[in-house]
Order: sequence, then C-alpha cells, then structure tokens
Amino acid sequence: MNTEPPTGDDLTRMLVSMKKNVLERATDTTRRRPGRRFGIAFGLVALIGLGSAGGAVAMGFVPSPFEGLAQPEPTAVVSTPPAPTPTATPTPEPSAAPSTQPVGGTPEPYLPIDCATLATESSLTSLLRAPNLLTDDLEGPFAPVIAAEDQFGLDDCNWDSTSETAYASFAITSAPRDARASEAVASDRAEGAVDIGIGDQSTQICTEYLGCRGTVLVGDYWLDYYYGQSVDFGEDARALLLAHLERIADVVEPLDPRAPWVATDAAARWTRTGDCSTISLATPLSVLFSDPAIADGARTPDYERNGRLLTAARDSSYYCEWAVPEATPPTEMSASPPAVTVQIAAGARWGFEAREEYLAGEAASAQGADVTPVTVVGAEDATIFCLEAGVSCSLDVLVDDSWMRVSYNGQRTIGEKPVLIAVAESIIAAR
Repeated sequence: MNTEPPTGDDLTRMLVSMKKNVLERATDTTRRRPGRRFGIAFGLVALIGLGSAGGAVAMGFVPSPFEGLAQPEPTAVVSTPPAPTPTATPTPEPSAAPSTQPVGGTPEPYLPIDCATLATESSLTSLLRAPNLLTDDLEGPFAPVIAAEDQFGLDDCNWDSTSETAYASFAITSAPRDARASEAVASDRAEGAVDIGIGDQSTQICTEYLGCRGTVLVGDYWLDYYYGQSVDFGEDARALLLAHLERIADVVEPLDPRAPWVATDAAARWTRTGDCSTISLATPLSVLFSDPAIADGARTPDYERNGRLLTAARDSSYYCEWAVPEATPPTEMSASPPAVTVQIAAGARWGFEAREEYLAGEAASAQGADVTPVTVVGAEDATIFCLEAGVSCSLDVLVDDSWMRVSYNGQRTIGEKPVLIAVAESIIAAR
C-alpha cells in the first residue's frame, strides 16, 4: 500500500476533484451562494491525512521558523475604549431605532460587516497564511429555502488556503442570536463539546484529522464556525484557531445589528404555521400520478442542513416531499429515493426575481439550461427550468409575493412538466 502523500500535479488534481464533488453536491435544493456549507466539507479533504507538521508549516498553520517575514501581529483587537472627554450633560433623547430594511426587499445579513472586512479586522492571515475568499460565479439565491436563510439574516464567510502539500479551510456563519442559540450550545455540550471561554457562551468539538467546529454567542450574534486542514491537527493549530475566534468576537461584539427583514402582508398566506402536514393538495398526488400507491400526506425530508444554525434559519420555510414509488428497479445512479418536493419561502419575491434574472443571462444559457415561461393558475409568474434536454426539471412559481419551487427526483416517467404545474396549482388552490 502506498503511504506517500500525493504531491505536485497529483495533489492538485485530487483537490480539484474534491472541490468539484463538493460543488456538485450543492446543486438544486442545496445550491448555495458563496461557499455556504463549504466549511463542513473540510472533512472530505482532511480525511486524506496528508503528511506531517512539515505540511502545516508550508501552509502557514504553524508559524515557520524559516519564514523571511514574521506574521503581522493581530490588528483587530477591540479593547478598552478611550477615556471619555468631560462634556456638558446633553438633554436625553430617545434611542434611535435601527435602520429598517425595505418591506419585502432584498434582505441584508444581520451582521453589518462583509467577509473581506471581517477577515482584515480579525487578522485571518494569522490562521490561514494565504486566505482565499470562496465565491461562486452564480448570483442570488438558488432555492426558496436558501432565500429563507437570507431573510433570517444568515450570512456565510468561507476561505481556503492551499499549497503544493496541504489544504485548509475556515468558515463562519452569522445570524441573529435567539433562544435557539443557547439551546444549540446546551445540546453541543451534552454531546461532549468543551467551553472555550469566548464571548458569552461558546463550544468546540475537535478531532485529530477533521479539525474543529463549534458555536460562539457574543453580543447580538450567533456564530457557527468550522476549521479543518489536511495535515495533522495538533495543539499549535488549535491555539491559532482559538486566538482567531477571540479576535472575531472582539470585532463583532460592539457592532449594532441590522434591523430584521420584514415580509409583505400578502406573504402571510405562506408563513409557516407548522410542519409539512399543513401543506395540502386540492387534488391528491395519487390522482395526479394515477397511482394509488402514492401517499397523499407530505413529510419533511431528512436532508442535510449542516448545523443547528441552518436548521433555525429554515424554520420559517417549507421544505416538503411526497414519496413516489419507483417505476423501475433502482440503479447505482439513484442518488435519493424518488419524490416530489415542494419548497416555499414566504415573502421571497426578491429571490424569485433574482433567480429569473440569472436564468435570463448568458451564464445560464452557456450551461445548456432550458428555461420556459409557463402558466400556473393562481400564480403571478412561473418558469420551468430543466437541465439535460428536459431531464431534471424544477418549476419556480411567484404567488402572493412568495417563492414556491416544485421538483421531481426519480426514474419514473411522469410527463414531468404538466405534473409539476398540476402540483403547484393544487397547492395554491388549497391554501
């Protein structure tokens, strides 16, 4: 068995292949804007267990004694404020309300700082010697459940750093702090997470090769983070990560959050009121498919959410499915059980319009996408989007200022487009 770590072109091909696999997993309902959920994918890369502390030095995880220039000291320490200058006591005024976001407009992250600024102010180069902010060529949300995360105020920052011998990534996701945040901390601790003493509450779970993940609650914010590297994860790397998290907490804590996003009144008809059992069909799916074996009740699928923060962010949206029996025996290509899935994000007109704008552009056309406007009774607008010459289609619908997506996964021949339209019209009629 060859135990030598890959180097040069072999390593490059391996990393490109792994990144491609990660991105391919992020398509359709889990397709994200820049890097979301990429942080958890470091485990795939870390499992290769490349090499030794020499690789860590090469990557800059452990400061190298052979480095020509010393790493700059952290510059983002938010410490003791300057002593106030004595002034006359002003007349008390009411506290200014936080700036509001346009009702139903494009949501902004709750944390009022972008990823590049956060990296600079927290001295990310002390953790990753050459951080590369991960971006995606596509723009806008890719599915209603992702639009719902944006409306929650969630934001992702993801970086990687590579050399010829090693790879590392750091990801941090921010969102409003609420009761669910403390529940997540308590749950992590029950699973063995340690308190790292950062912010108001914090947790961390580390493994030798898979790096560390955890939560930091500080000020108005809930932060989830992931860090991993392809070389052995030792105490030196943990110390660098801990110092970086402390600097992030110092940067974030004094920031005034943006005001919460607000949906339009029309969207109230699609505000989530429970689980998927509250989504009804005017015409049962068994009738639409002419198959009495299809269960008429919807359920919440066991899809990967990668963290309690994402779970909380999606609590306001519907992601439901109806199981559909296979028409033919499953093959190795069957990635998941066949099902009709429905996603609904109340108030996400902005997301539907952003998606439509992207699909109308040259980038989507270059991918061989087939985009067809269709009529859906009860909806303001609708588009069928298919890949691979009509295979793998999704129906995006704008109704009551809200974004609905209906899609089908499976091998059954269903006359896909008409059935997707019928499912959408049945849900709208029953609302």
